[in-house]
Amino acid sequence: MKRKMVILSLACLMALSGATGVHAEENLPVDESGAVSPLGKYEDPVTVEIVQSINPTITMPEGDSATDNYYTRFIKDNMNIDISVKWSASSSDYNEKLNLAIAANDIPDILVVNEQQFRKLAQSDMLEDLTDYYDTYACDIIKQNIDSTDGKALENATYDSKLLALPSVQVEADGYVLMWIRQDWLDELGLEAPTTIEELETVAKAFVDNKMGGENTIGIVGPTINGAVYNTFLSTNNLNNLDGIFQAYQAYPGYWVQDEEGKAVYGSTTEQTKEALAELNKMYEDGILDQELGVRKDADEAWKSGKVGILFSPWWHGYNVKDGIANEPDMEWKAYAAPLAADGQWYAKLAGVGGSYCVVRKGYEHPEAAFLLNNYLRVNEGTFQSETDLDLSYYPGRVVITPLDENTYSVQALNAEMKGEEVPEFDPLNYKLLQADLAALPDCLEAPYDDMSIEKWNTDNTNFGRLYSLLMGSSAVEEASAEGIVNKVYSITYTQTETMERKWTNLKKKEDETFLKIIIGEEPIEAFDTFVEEWNAEGGAEITEEVQALTEK
Repeated sequence: MKRKMVILSLACLMALSGATGVHAEENLPVDESGAVSPLGKYEDPVTVEIVQSINPTITMPEGDSATDNYYTRFIKDNMNIDISVKWSASSSDYNEKLNLAIAANDIPDILVVNEQQFRKLAQSDMLEDLTDYYDTYACDIIKQNIDSTDGKALENATYDSKLLALPSVQVEADGYVLMWIRQDWLDELGLEAPTTIEELETVAKAFVDNKMGGENTIGIVGPTINGAVYNTFLSTNNLNNLDGIFQAYQAYPGYWVQDEEGKAVYGSTTEQTKEALAELNKMYEDGILDQELGVRKDADEAWKSGKVGILFSPWWHGYNVKDGIANEPDMEWKAYAAPLAADGQWYAKLAGVGGSYCVVRKGYEHPEAAFLLNNYLRVNEGTFQSETDLDLSYYPGRVVITPLDENTYSVQALNAEMKGEEVPEFDPLNYKLLQADLAALPDCLEAPYDDMSIEKWNTDNTNFGRLYSLLMGSSAVEEASAEGIVNKVYSITYTQTETMERKWTNLKKKEDETFLKIIIGEEPIEAFDTFVEEWNAEGGAEITEEVQALTEK
């Protein structure tokens, strides 16, 4: 079996000869030759003030603190940067405190913000222009990952023709909502995986009628109480939602899309969404859709305990499969790009390319420090994972910047390995988990890899969750892509407009309440038309005009 792994580039280690267009401070980060470098070190100490979100469930090693831990010591030793914490807050209170700090124009030197906070800071002229700093200090791997978004990441981080942030780039696979199904139940009943809404109904009914999960078998589970019924432009990666069914109707509730004339429209107000709601109501009345939809206390507990036949979640649902196997050793979940629309295509709502931004306070004397922090992080993540258990959320200024195609590339490499073919060349600094994936494969899955039923997996291997998620989850997207049936649907915007900031909470509350009542039969489908009329009258029409303006810029 051949394996060809070539380090294509250690590009972040390249030194730059100058700092054209960047401020002329004498204390710049330089390499051993004295040249300004993306992985340089300051001659004199530089202080970076941050704010910190503290997850109370994550404890630091004994003797460590917010300003003295593995990461701050690494940053001091390699960059000569001292980290100062302006304030910290629990993860549940952090955003509220940060929003108050932004409103008071009292932010630290470097911080990480979400879409809405970034727009607020940009509009208030509180951020340093990073255009020239990006050109000089962003290392090549970070630039490669950002370039892979076809300009979307930099566009999102640009305001008034100025680059005001280092944007995150998340794996595209995170946005796909896949149909995960109990493959062992299908096999026991002699059924094929459903590909259409009609087949989905048939299979879910067979699961319920045959009591595959006991007396209270759930054909298709919904979200936990107060959980999202579908992904929205403000909230993606919601588990156990029903987007898979909406997608089959080319309905995109919660997203801003364009109609046939190129005009902005809110997906929750379209006829396609009305059709999907009618279908969900039918499924509910037939007893195949979660009968506790809207009140279920724990959707994860339902499937982990073996009661559920079908759910809709991202590729990384496979990370949690082991919890179900602990209760039911024969439990086997497999993902599919389904159900398909009437034209045989799969319409996938995708998240934005990022969602978080590393920004610099306007006037801070060392903006390049934001890039140094993320450059060193990007090329040392593997080392960090082997040397410390301290969660990466404690790394100052961190934004996740990863190859957009990481899952696609990993699945292709693993499939090549399993077939005894040559593994494609890859840069282990860029595809940082792939070496470990390939090394773990022989102990995770029984050779010759032509049978991936659950008994062939070593669920005790620490890499089981990731490999199962890739090969039983992300592989579904790869297979659908090879068939040419994947259609990617993005929202026009993933942040709020001015009117949204004042009216969206009430509009979304009306939407959520109306849609749930329609699905469970407390309101007739005609209530949808009333909702659309009221939504437009109560601010929706004005907001739609603002979103339309975004498409015309």
